[in-house]
Amino acid sequence: MNLKPTYSAIWFGRKRELEVLNIVKVHFECIVSTVSALRDLVYAVCDGNFDEADRIFKIIFQREKDADDVKEKILDELSKGPFHPADKEEIMHLILTADDIASNAKSAGRKFCMARGAILPKDIGDGLRVLADLSFQITSKLKDAFEVLVMDPRKAVDVAEEVERLEEKIDDHRVGLIMMILSWGENYPKISRWIMIKEAVENIEAAADKCEDTADVIRMISISRV
Repeated sequence: MNLKPTYSAIWFGRKRELEVLNIVKVHFECIVSTVSALRDLVYAVCDGNFDEADRIFKIIFQREKDADDVKEKILDELSKGPFHPADKEEIMHLILTADDIASNAKSAGRKFCMARGAILPKDIGDGLRVLADLSFQITSKLKDAFEVLVMDPRKAVDVAEEVERLEEKIDDHRVGLIMMILSWGENYPKISRWIMIKEAVENIEAAADKCEDTADVIRMISISRV
């Protein structure tokens, strides 16, 4: 019996992989959209507009749910085959790692809303805006890395390294921001509010870490396919 794959089998396998990768692209778009909404929420909180922040959080919640729904669809498609086990494992690792980005963005948004009424000093507000902008930048760059991976795996490593550099920038910025928040909290009468701000910042940093982890997965896939 000839067990070698036929040309048609190889073609069909590649076709199914591209179909799934198109759905993975939608997953990344949902994640970027979630982080984009978080950026808007942070700006609202910095302006003291917590009613607007509550409204935007509902959007974040829905977009994170959309990302979950797409993730489940991808897992369902992978279960149908035909996929090489290594390819299936790579895609699963990719989406499960990336999914934590949206989860942390949702957690950050919720905590910012729980800080309702907090009056932020200008330096902290400015620092939060910068952090929100960087968070959106790193997530967008991660999406770029995935798209490059699909089009030209050899170039994906370079874009993944840009994600890593952005994560380092976010980490450096977070350290200074946390120090300002802790100093502010020493004399702020509402302990729960400044703690929620601090924890929300940590969630944004965790999302950036997951961007770097996902970029590492993209780098490994890229190297394995060159």
